[in-house]
Amino acid sequence: MTDGKPYVSDVALADSVSARRASPARLTSTAADGVRWTLLGAVASFVVQVPYTAVMSRLLTPADFGLVGLAMFMLRFVIYFAQSGLSLAVVQRPVLEVRHVRAALAVGIATGVGMFAVCWFVTPFGVRVVNGPGELVGVCRILALTFVISAIGSTAVGLLRRDMRYKSLALTEFGSYLFGYCGIGLTSALAGSGVWSLVYAGVGQSVVMTAASIALVRHDPRPLFSLCAMREMASISTQVSCVGFLEFLTTSGETFVIGRYAGMEILGYYNRAWFMAVLPLHQVATAVNKVLFSAFSRIQAEHARLKSAYVDSLAMTTLLFLFMAATIAACSRNAVQVLLGEGWEKTADLVPPLAFLGTLNVVTYFPAATAAAMGRVWQKAVIEILHLAALVAGVGFAIASESGIHGLVIALLMCRLVQHVAYVLWMGRVIPGSVRHVVVSYMEASLVALMVGLCVLAVGHAADGIVPATAALAAQLLTAALLAGVLLRYGKLLKGIRVVHQRALVPTVFTTIPRSVTTHRKEG
Repeated sequence: MTDGKPYVSDVALADSVSARRASPARLTSTAADGVRWTLLGAVASFVVQVPYTAVMSRLLTPADFGLVGLAMFMLRFVIYFAQSGLSLAVVQRPVLEVRHVRAALAVGIATGVGMFAVCWFVTPFGVRVVNGPGELVGVCRILALTFVISAIGSTAVGLLRRDMRYKSLALTEFGSYLFGYCGIGLTSALAGSGVWSLVYAGVGQSVVMTAASIALVRHDPRPLFSLCAMREMASISTQVSCVGFLEFLTTSGETFVIGRYAGMEILGYYNRAWFMAVLPLHQVATAVNKVLFSAFSRIQAEHARLKSAYVDSLAMTTLLFLFMAATIAACSRNAVQVLLGEGWEKTADLVPPLAFLGTLNVVTYFPAATAAAMGRVWQKAVIEILHLAALVAGVGFAIASESGIHGLVIALLMCRLVQHVAYVLWMGRVIPGSVRHVVVSYMEASLVALMVGLCVLAVGHAADGIVPATAALAAQLLTAALLAGVLLRYGKLLKGIRVVHQRALVPTVFTTIPRSVTTHRKEG
């Protein structure tokens, strides 16, 4: 196969699967299967993270988590450019040739090595800016190795996503997490490595993820350092990277502020609250978003299908994430006591507002993914600049008023609301008629979340002081699970539930049999 020929994956080569996937029924089936696998991977990772976090929180100190959190914040200043949005560029490009794949690999290697070198020399200055301890320099430099490792594998990951091989991706991501964090990280922590156990875990996960992705795709391993081909791949990836950098500033700026003005210990409390409140939402949203971006990219020129997919995805995901946020907020006290143990009480106060902040954050993924799939990247940048301006003003007011970390979280919540409203209104112009459907879905999801939160909170209060925190938390989670089952079975008046059933995203046990069908069976 020469460089000028279109890239054809092993999946597409068999019976022209990529052609069949272009049909509405095939694309819906493939996307639904992808959502199931990515959600399964996200849930499996979270199930493993719970005991992992419980153990690590007892082996390490809040300052250790704060140190790594600050290091990741500093590194994310360059991580978007190190990866250059190559995975998304590979997925979004309408026609992909072999030379584009090789050029993407070349861009990844060049930017990864370049950003690692920049990080190595600039880190000491950055540590002084954030007022961090001297140990932060070494932590940042070792973690920067992931730039090179991930950049090399980003092309392979993009090809897997382009072919919608989400079962392979889910298994690879889960396996790399097990090896990196539960294997290397936990072993290092037990050996007394302290904060370095978190560093080794991150590097180990990147190595396994990159190696497995390349082994699954087996694309041409020769990088093509051709300026023309590299420019073609870098055009969209550079736009994605710039917008991603703006998104990073608006989502992670609080890490700098807390670390700079409140210290490593408070940052550690915030970091653990973020893990409990936002990470579950983020993992599920990222899983769904990966599939939807690939699907949206395939139908970017079919406006009717794109509108239906956009409205349906928002209805489904808003209901899901507000349900999750209400449950997380209501369980915060018992969850902190069970998972983190003694000494983490300050974290419990931060979990409820961060849960709803996280919901606004992840629900925004889907209009943003739709815009990116349509190639409207610079319009996204305008919204992110507006969000950044609101964030600077809000954080500045919180600092000036000395309202503490709780005032900062409230400011972040309001700024995220501004961003989300801007996205919905803009998408209403891009996809006419979508705003009304979105508002109805939001109202339904908010009402459900309120009812679920009150029920779960009532169970927690009833169990308080009567049974251990572990039993109380189990009762709250069981209540939420039962409510979810009832909602899936009988909640078809809600648009989000109708979408879930129409897209065949739930087991048949939650599907009620229409009366006409049962009558027909009796007559037969």
